[in-house]
Amino acid sequence: MKRQTLTIAAALTAVATSAQAGIDRSGQDIGVLFEEGNYFKFSFANVSPDITSEAAGVTTSASDFSTFSFGYKQQFNDKLSFALIWDQPYGADIDYIDGPAAGGFAHIDSTQITGILRYEMGNGFSVHGGAFAQKISGQVLTGSGLLDASGDTEWGGVAGVAYERPDIALRVALTYFSGIDHELTGTHSIPPGVNPLLPAGLTTPATGTVSMPEAFNLDFQTGIAQDTLLFGSIRHAKYEGISLDTVSPLGAVNWVNFVDDVTSYELGIGRKLNDNWSVALMLGYEDGADTGDTFLAPAGASRSIGLGATYTHENIKISGGVRYTKFSEKTVLGLVPFEGDAISAGVSIGIGF
Repeated sequence: MKRQTLTIAAALTAVATSAQAGIDRSGQDIGVLFEEGNYFKFSFANVSPDITSEAAGVTTSASDFSTFSFGYKQQFNDKLSFALIWDQPYGADIDYIDGPAAGGFAHIDSTQITGILRYEMGNGFSVHGGAFAQKISGQVLTGSGLLDASGDTEWGGVAGVAYERPDIALRVALTYFSGIDHELTGTHSIPPGVNPLLPAGLTTPATGTVSMPEAFNLDFQTGIAQDTLLFGSIRHAKYEGISLDTVSPLGAVNWVNFVDDVTSYELGIGRKLNDNWSVALMLGYEDGADTGDTFLAPAGASRSIGLGATYTHENIKISGGVRYTKFSEKTVLGLVPFEGDAISAGVSIGIGF
């Protein structure tokens, strides 16, 4: 039962955390660490949001974006294994088309490489831990001007514990990711038409700071009937107090500010249809309204539903899924209320060897 039921949830892995209301994208998933034997996995997802304001005829183009991730797991012996994971944990692609914030935008990119060792202690318990390297860059345009900045690669830590019972496909894993402080360098400029009170055309060097949140991931699954799996996750990211601040000859600017933490929940059920096919249904909720009055996250709390399927043949697994996300209303920067939805689609390919 173990090998097949552990793969049912993979049908939705590629799109499970790609349409968040905030800036979380990958959810820092480490699932590849729990695959059997040596394993390689590639995942791709595309997200198409539509966020607008009916109240003032305002359009916010939360642009389509794609995410990629790679994972490699090496089983050294019956107790010790290692995983190397590359993903894009945070991001934003927001363009304010009309209304009071017209012309403003936020485009943020990140990459992360995580290395994790896992030691199985016996009796179902294991511990895992390691380090990750993270890099961020981006552009933000507001009434204060245009910030174009990036940071050097910074390091953080990851640690966790898990419990498994293969006879009922049970696994519970708790993982902690440390927060990371980034020192930024770049330019602060004033494009024409941004603010008549500022010197248009001027570009100056800028330095700043921003932090990525520490986070806790709780992942779980268990067999509930023959060939049927219940699975889910809870992620709590500590965004409260995080801000993007810079200093330049044009002055000190607070570009982004988060006022509350963000928690997301996923719950799904998977069913093995035959030796090759399994399907899954998943529901999700994120309290995205608590991301605060920030330019980066115009969407409020989200509710989602996803469908997926996995095809398994010998040592190859191919999974695909689609997800619909509905965002509740949220007022940004004290201006107008926004709401909208998003369609996500993704695929993952895994090879055991």
